[in-house]
Amino acid sequence: MSPRNKRPRRRKAPVPSPVPAPVAWWKRPVTWLLTIVVGAVATWLGAVVLGAINQWKPANELAEQLAGRGPVVVLDVKHVPYPQEGALDYVYPAGADLARLDAKRPDDPAVEAGAVDIERSTWEITLVGTRDEAGEAVDLRPVLVEPCRPPLTGTREHNDSQGDSKKIVLVTHVDRPNPRMLVDDPDGEDAGAPFFSTHKITLPKGEKNVIQVRALSAKQHCRWRLELDYLADGRRQTMVISAPGDKPFEVTGRADDSAYAGIYLNPLNGCRAKDGTETDRLRITGAEYAQMVRDGRSCPY
Repeated sequence: MSPRNKRPRRRKAPVPSPVPAPVAWWKRPVTWLLTIVVGAVATWLGAVVLGAINQWKPANELAEQLAGRGPVVVLDVKHVPYPQEGALDYVYPAGADLARLDAKRPDDPAVEAGAVDIERSTWEITLVGTRDEAGEAVDLRPVLVEPCRPPLTGTREHNDSQGDSKKIVLVTHVDRPNPRMLVDDPDGEDAGAPFFSTHKITLPKGEKNVIQVRALSAKQHCRWRLELDYLADGRRQTMVISAPGDKPFEVTGRADDSAYAGIYLNPLNGCRAKDGTETDRLRITGAEYAQMVRDGRSCPY
C-alpha cells in the first residue's frame, strides 16, 4: 500500500477524570466547628439567663426556698456606715493594725476593721415571711448580753455624712433601762413614741421587709442582740437576731478627747504632718487633739 493511501490513525479521546460528589453541608468540617461554637455560646447564654432568673426570683419561689426554716426568716443583716443615720464617729479597739489604717481608711470601718460606732449604730434587717397567711412582727427590742461599760478609748476615726436619708428608722437607747423601739420622724406627730404600741409590720409570703434600727448610747459601751416577737402559725413566737458571724451588736459612748490613744483628723481640714508633708490620714494623740481644741485651732501643727 502506498503512503498516499495510508489512512491516519484515529486518536482516542481522553477519558475525563471522575468528578468527586459534593459533600453534604452538614458533613463539612467548618459546619462542625460552627456547631460547636454556637452550642458553647448558647450554653453560656443559657447559664447567664438562668442565673438572672434565679437572682430575681418571684416571691412564691423565694418563700418555697425558705419554707423549711420557719414562718419568718432573717434574710440579711447589714451595717449602715455613712448615711446621716449612720455612726457619728468610730473607735478602733486597742491592738488594731494602725499601719494599715494610716495608709487607707476602710470603706466600712466597723465591718472591715472591727471598729465600733460612736454614739449611734445603724443596721438594716431584712425579714421574709414564708407562710400563705402573712405573719406579723409585733415587737422588737434590744437585749444586753452584759451590763454596759465605760466608753472605748482606742483610736477615734471621724465619720463624714453622705447626705440625709428620708427613710423612717426605729430608734432605741440601749444605755437606758428597758429600751424600746421609738419612732424617729421629726416631722411626724408620733416622733419619739414607742413604735410597736400602735404599729405592726406585716410579713407576706416571699416579700422582703427591711427594718432599719438605730441604737444610741451617750456615754457607755453596750453590746446587745435583738429579740423579735411575731405572730405566725396561730401563735406568738420569738427569734433572736445577731450581727453577722453570730456576734452581738455594739455601740460606744463618746469619751473625753484626751482619753483616746489616737485620733484621725478630718481630711477636709487639710492638715499637714509635723514635718510639713501633706496627708489625708493624719493621726495625732488624744492629748494633742484636746489641746488643739482648747486653742481653737483646726490643725495641730
